[in-house]
Amino acid sequence: MGLETPDSLTASLGRVLLPRAHTELMRSTVRLARLTFSAGAASVFLHDEQRDRLVFEASSGEGEDRLVGQAIPAGRGLAGWVFQTGETVVCDVRDDPRFDRDFARSTGYVPDTLMAAPLELDERVIGVMQVLDPALGRFGELAAIDLLTELANQLAITLALVLVTRRQEVTSLHRLEHALHRAEAPSAAVDELLDALGKFVLTSSGRT
Repeated sequence: MGLETPDSLTASLGRVLLPRAHTELMRSTVRLARLTFSAGAASVFLHDEQRDRLVFEASSGEGEDRLVGQAIPAGRGLAGWVFQTGETVVCDVRDDPRFDRDFARSTGYVPDTLMAAPLELDERVIGVMQVLDPALGRFGELAAIDLLTELANQLAITLALVLVTRRQEVTSLHRLEHALHRAEAPSAAVDELLDALGKFVLTSSGRT
């Protein structure tokens, strides 16, 4: 029979095992994408399966301070098209019916050109990386598609590795807390110990 997660562990994880590593990873990747293509902006969406929405997880460039945390329906706009089809796209959005101009206006930045690539993991699309107004003349369209696809693939793989690491940390703390409760250790002492261990994990892995 599987062990149920005690409430105290859930609370500890909320305070200690915050997803700082993958947040910084996504911020760094979108900055790299924007700088590589000399673009106006770049961003990453991840799919929220429960709500079936694409959520802005990181952004660099125009509108970056307003976008993170916003969500759109998973089928909306060019990002939604890329998410549903799994295809990389580079297009002039001024006459493209897939482009959601109303949403772009709400972000404060309406591009002329957009390129987007799916984040794929185990043959499943988990999100979308997009670059707005890239300087395609430096590469040519086909080379730009290859480069963006590679950046998206590397981000998806690294996110998966971060997720595995976090799950291992959660499992280790879960087992420790279960053992402490079986030993009838005081609840307050258990929480204090878990907090200390979690902070140590963050410090030792460079996530503080």
